[in-house]
Amino acid sequence: MKKLFEILNKNNLTISFAESMTGGYLSYKLTKNSGASKVFKGAIIAYSNDVKINILNVNKQTIDQHTVVSRQVSEQLVLGLKKQIKTNIYVGITGNAGPILQANTKKFNGYYTILFNDKLVTEEILFDSSDRIKNIKKTRKIIAKKIMKMIEDKDEL
Repeated sequence: MKKLFEILNKNNLTISFAESMTGGYLSYKLTKNSGASKVFKGAIIAYSNDVKINILNVNKQTIDQHTVVSRQVSEQLVLGLKKQIKTNIYVGITGNAGPILQANTKKFNGYYTILFNDKLVTEEILFDSSDRIKNIKKTRKIIAKKIMKMIEDKDEL
């Protein structure tokens, strides 16, 4: 996350996370950089559904209908985060990293949503193993690359 930190810093951008599956790992990796307070506004670790529903306003019916590991929940995490923290970039992540499949799920996967400059991007990540730590690290790399690409694309406009 050093490169992401440097790009955020260079562009005077701030970021916040609503982390479920990653349990604070994104925040931890970003705050390892000296001066991270210039770019990192905060995070809500919404590991339980109660936190998702009561703090980030994820709709319980959305979880019941689509499961907690869904595009819809990922997007609601970001929209709820936006009501709690003012920043330039919002990131939400939900998923099933393993080693056990969550109720009503059939695969190891995750969804992340990034909101930047009123552009909402949601993508699925498929994991090829049930190795929890490997899947969380893979998620961090994918999200960091996507954010850097979105910042780069903004600069080309």
